[in-house]
Amino acid sequence: MKKLYFLVFFCWMAVECAWSQNVTSGQPYFIELHNGERVYASRLQFKSPVFKQNFFLLDDTLKFTPEKVKYFQSQEGYFARVDAGRRFSNFAQREQAGRISTYFVYRTDYNSYSPGIGVGMGGYGMGGYGMGGYGYPTQRRVYYFEKEKGPLQPLTYKNLRAALSDNPGSVESLQDYKRGQNIQTGIYVAGAGLMVAGITQQFRSGYNGSSVSPLLLVGAGISLIPQLLRLVKKDKLAEAIDLYNYTPKE
Repeated sequence: MKKLYFLVFFCWMAVECAWSQNVTSGQPYFIELHNGERVYASRLQFKSPVFKQNFFLLDDTLKFTPEKVKYFQSQEGYFARVDAGRRFSNFAQREQAGRISTYFVYRTDYNSYSPGIGVGMGGYGMGGYGMGGYGYPTQRRVYYFEKEKGPLQPLTYKNLRAALSDNPGSVESLQDYKRGQNIQTGIYVAGAGLMVAGITQQFRSGYNGSSVSPLLLVGAGISLIPQLLRLVKKDKLAEAIDLYNYTPKE
């Protein structure tokens, strides 16, 4: 048994030494291929030449096409390939590491502004121009998660519910999140219904321009309740992930 312990300890030390040698020798960056092989470098760049295929350039000599790379570590951080569609960038940056790791990419949306009559065309990244207006770009983060080196998945309640199902604490946090979502949806539906009824009442009753139907005002007020009370708390998703990461694996 002691020989087995010494063998395990020796293997662990060998791995640690190999990693420390790569870092201390001036090679802190790497790309990891789909077969698990890592190629270390002291300089890592992503090149996008005009009319040519994009590639990773290591130490100004080695070239790798993005299709061959699953992960990479650069001066910007740690990145993983996203296979969720063509609308987002090919690699997502890691935000949190653990049994459940979270990643994000930046998505650019084009919001339309129309001082005259017209509808903008920028909602789907088509340039942002509309009749009588123009679009301006805004960026937001789109989140993904990875379970124990598996494929990246969009960070949604449905996907997390399946991935964290073996942890009761995480499941409870997700149930709280879903319960808040259902309540919020019901409130929005009730508020919208009252607003429609108020608009209908206003037209039928002939309210003058200076008065507004009470139902319309009540409906608008009800629709603001979820925002004021924060019924759907996205930190419940983060709480579910943290519980999973810090609960000892059985």
